[in-house]
Amino acid sequence: MGGTRPSPVRVFISYAHDDDRHIGRVREFWRFLRGSGIDAQLDLPAGERRQDWALWMLRGVRESRFVIVVASPQYKRRAEGDAAPGEGAGVQWEAGLLRTLVYTDPGAALERIVPVVLPGGSADDLPVWLGGPTRTWYGVEDFTVEGAEPLLRLLTDQPYETEPALGPQPYLPPRTEDAAPLTLPPPVHEPSPVEPPQPPPPSFVMPGQKELTEALLACPRLSQLRYRHTLLALMGEELGLDRPFDVEEDPSARLHLAELARRIRRTLLTPDAVLKALYVALLQIQPDDVGTERVRKLLAASGIDVGEA
Repeated sequence: MGGTRPSPVRVFISYAHDDDRHIGRVREFWRFLRGSGIDAQLDLPAGERRQDWALWMLRGVRESRFVIVVASPQYKRRAEGDAAPGEGAGVQWEAGLLRTLVYTDPGAALERIVPVVLPGGSADDLPVWLGGPTRTWYGVEDFTVEGAEPLLRLLTDQPYETEPALGPQPYLPPRTEDAAPLTLPPPVHEPSPVEPPQPPPPSFVMPGQKELTEALLACPRLSQLRYRHTLLALMGEELGLDRPFDVEEDPSARLHLAELARRIRRTLLTPDAVLKALYVALLQIQPDDVGTERVRKLLAASGIDVGEA
């Protein structure tokens, strides 16, 4: 017989009614979460019957494993105390409950409150008391598993990267007094067979960080973390490294790729070689793609010979 199916995780969605378009986007997000096996709670169906809204919100926050805060201009304004009394009273009440948790137990707040930026939104519209850029937030590219993979992995406790089990420590014998002295081999004076890196061509101009980031974001597969891992591994192989090209990971595709563009601009390697390795890696991941073509045109305009499309 099969094992018992785990209970679905309960999630409370806290958001502001900025306008009809934003409400519709949040509703679509809620339906996507429920379709993905997550017991997401929203005020819209609850509003079909009479409610004690203060009690409904209190129970929603208290009884849910996670509270999702959806970024928007009106949520930020009301949650930071800049709205008049009675304006957006629901958001002001929910935000007060969440601020109390952040104030009294920051560790528990970090585990339970999940800042989310929906398509078309901005992380700048998250309340400042959620930590700003020093705290993790989750971007949803679109309402698909691929477009919301980091968030879904968090909510369903299915991490992509897991720690391997610890192996046994190697035995390293101590030095003995009668051991023979260590003899080093003679120095090697032969020239290295590896050619030194060549400087970029005189016509080379480093592409802008923003332009490179936007070109990479146009590659649909790079919205998924596993393809970004593959990209960095292929770049490392192309550059002759014994590891992937080193870029600090971020669940947000935009922040992760922006960091990649920044590291390329500051690399100690030859920059045009790193950019060419990036393009070669993209060709292996998604060759016939508008984003790959945008990268090719950007590098060609920078004076790098990447061939014809």
